[in-house]
Amino acid sequence: MKFSEYQDLLPLEIRETVQRIHAELSAMGFSEEIKEAKSGPVLSYIKDKKVLLNYVYRKRGIKVRLYAAGIAAYEDYLAVLPDSMKAELKKATDCKKLNGLTCTPTCPGGYTYTLDGELLKKCRSMAFLMTLNQKTAEYIQTLILYEARER
Repeated sequence: MKFSEYQDLLPLEIRETVQRIHAELSAMGFSEEIKEAKSGPVLSYIKDKKVLLNYVYRKRGIKVRLYAAGIAAYEDYLAVLPDSMKAELKKATDCKKLNGLTCTPTCPGGYTYTLDGELLKKCRSMAFLMTLNQKTAEYIQTLILYEARER
């Protein structure tokens, strides 16, 4: 599947945002990869063999999983996120490794960041798994571009 086919599957309310993100990431040298999954196609953006983000389908809509290794550089931006996004970030699974527990041997560890004065140590796979909709699209786009610039 190509991006042109993938975008046709997107809800109209987020299609334009996904197209803008695609154009910006492509211009920054990221390549896209689309794989079939049980819940629907997964679109990933990759540079230097490292995944920046995945768009994943869930029962309640499309989610963006951002691999935010550079979060320290733009952590202050989290303060302006809408409460619904902040709640998702706070609710994410805690990182076992960062909290002194055992995780899988291949786990590189999660992310540590501060949100609303609270120190969070969240799982890499779940920390920035955010619902993409009309209300969150602009904020998610900004987070993606901040992270992309850190790569």
